Amino acid sequence: MTAQKAAVRNVLASSGIRPALALLNDRTQYRYTAIYKLSGDALRAAHVFDRASEYRTWLKAVPLDKSFCQHAIAQGEFTTGHVSKDQSLVNYRPYVGLVESYYGRLLTRDSGAPYGTFIHFDLEPRSIDAKEVAFLQEVTPMFLDYLD
Repeated sequence: MTAQKAAVRNVLASSGIRPALALLNDRTQYRYTAIYKLSGDALRAAHVFDRASEYRTWLKAVPLDKSFCQHAIAQGEFTTGHVSKDQSLVNYRPYVGLVESYYGRLLTRDSGAPYGTFIHFDLEPRSIDAKEVAFLQEVTPMFLDYLD
């Protein structure tokens, strides 16, 4: 296990989910890092880290069929760096100003049932490095041991 992966595991075990989200957020330029739980036809914020410490009410719940997370759930992973310029996301224009960049990974329980998503997102255009994506593929499953 790499030292960075061990650090995430240690923070989860000793301090919990939010400090571990903060650790992963610090590795990126994204403002928000969160875990959303799938609940029927909606996703609910289970844990959110906001770099600016201004938790916003519009982050609490999102209809699944209007979310970027629906793509992460369907494909296992989804990213867009600039929603307002991404022609494939023309139906998501109402999110412009709320979410401009998104990276999400499906979190799946051992049973195969989806828990929800691990996501980074921002109000500004952002991108995520391929090495960081590979790292997240390794560490995000660790969170499932700490989720209800």
